[in-house]
Amino acid sequence: MLSKIRIYAVLFLLMCVTSFGQNTYESETDSAWIAAQNGGRTDLNDGNNEPNPECIGDGCGETTFQTRTASSDSQAQASDDEEDCTPADSANPECADDSAKAPAKKSITYNEDADATYTNENREIYRARKEGFYTSINLGFRLAGGVNMLFGEKADTWNPGYLGNFGIFVRIPFGFQTFRLMTALDFSYRRYLYEETTEYSDNEAYVEMYMFEIPFMFRYIGEDDGFFFGVGADLGLKLSGYSQFKQETSVEGKTQKDKREKSIPTNGVELGAVVDFGFVFSGHFGFDIRVVQYFSNLVDEANLAEPTLFDSKLWPFNATIGIFYQF
Repeated sequence: MLSKIRIYAVLFLLMCVTSFGQNTYESETDSAWIAAQNGGRTDLNDGNNEPNPECIGDGCGETTFQTRTASSDSQAQASDDEEDCTPADSANPECADDSAKAPAKKSITYNEDADATYTNENREIYRARKEGFYTSINLGFRLAGGVNMLFGEKADTWNPGYLGNFGIFVRIPFGFQTFRLMTALDFSYRRYLYEETTEYSDNEAYVEMYMFEIPFMFRYIGEDDGFFFGVGADLGLKLSGYSQFKQETSVEGKTQKDKREKSIPTNGVELGAVVDFGFVFSGHFGFDIRVVQYFSNLVDEANLAEPTLFDSKLWPFNATIGIFYQF
């Protein structure tokens, strides 16, 4: 009887051990099984490394297309809501924080004079960079014609004459935006006319001179090469000269005619003041009016051979109208 009880006790113990082994499992075996079923992942829904009975098998832990789409739509809607908020929506509770953060607008004061000065300065810089040498230094040609007169002692016997010149000039910047230094080399032809009637004779003469003129002028230039005005000095160098004196005398009813050449010598150097003004069209073509007053005597008194012109003090005055082209 006792042996039967022992046999039943051993069988019951074996059954309990078998049942406990079927309901428990080791973590290593279970983790490997989960990895096999879950695409190699062993992480669980709650952040632990223990298996989650509710997430086992293919597709566990993946986000569906519907879930991702809904998430994107919600984020886009939130972004649109934020963009719709403006500083004018400060009364809206949803936009109260955004309106408080909106920066205040700064007031801008416009200074017309400063802007005009800045624009002009930058226009000069732009032209200098774009055109280079031709903006800084201008070369050109001038053709002019006009009249000459003489002032001084015994100048009343001289009539207005005429002159013409042709030359080249250069215009150079002179420190300021609207000022230029202009110099030129002009070839000039002049003709002075003399006429006098005395008790015993009628006298006529003319003097011709071929000159090199070198004017130096400081010019004020208007905006974009429009109006200009200049003052300076003029140096005249005589290349050659010629004179002819005709005299007709009447004595006791007899008339005698005489003609003498080169009897009115002229000085070789003249120095005077020059003023000119004009206008430039389209930056290239232009016209000007130039007047020159010399302060040296026209005639060479030491070599003068005509008695009627002794003690003459003749100061030449020239006025010309010219056209020019500058590069």
